[in-house]
Amino acid sequence: MKIIFLQNIKGVARIGDVKNVADGYARNFLFPKKMAQPATPENLKNIESLAKKREEDYANKRERGLKLTEKMAGLELHVRQDANDQGHLYGSVDEKIIVKELKKRGIEISPEEINLPSHMKEVGEHEVEIEFHHEVKAKFKVIVTSI
Repeated sequence: MKIIFLQNIKGVARIGDVKNVADGYARNFLFPKKMAQPATPENLKNIESLAKKREEDYANKRERGLKLTEKMAGLELHVRQDANDQGHLYGSVDEKIIVKELKKRGIEISPEEINLPSHMKEVGEHEVEIEFHHEVKAKFKVIVTSI
């Protein structure tokens, strides 16, 4: 089925892209969540407005990313978790915990912007990368200590 994407979906498409996808994926996931619409002749005429929206979104994300990168320079985030004597956490530190801790410091980001190869499962210092925009990335340290 040929569809027009109304939202950016990481690794799949950007706003205004016209692609062929599986019928079930379109009907059961993309359409109910208002992430895409069928590529009818009428909808294809509106692609210009979607391209304009994509450019504005692109510029806004880049500008927001630059501001937050500046704000996060030299940031060390301290997270306390329950761990055993060997330093292994009973749980893990994931994107949601990092977002919650950053929010306490006045930095609002979404979990999707955090690039974690795997959840942190040990006490110690970990480097985390945040990708605000494909051109703008920030790195900071997360120091996990036991309670």
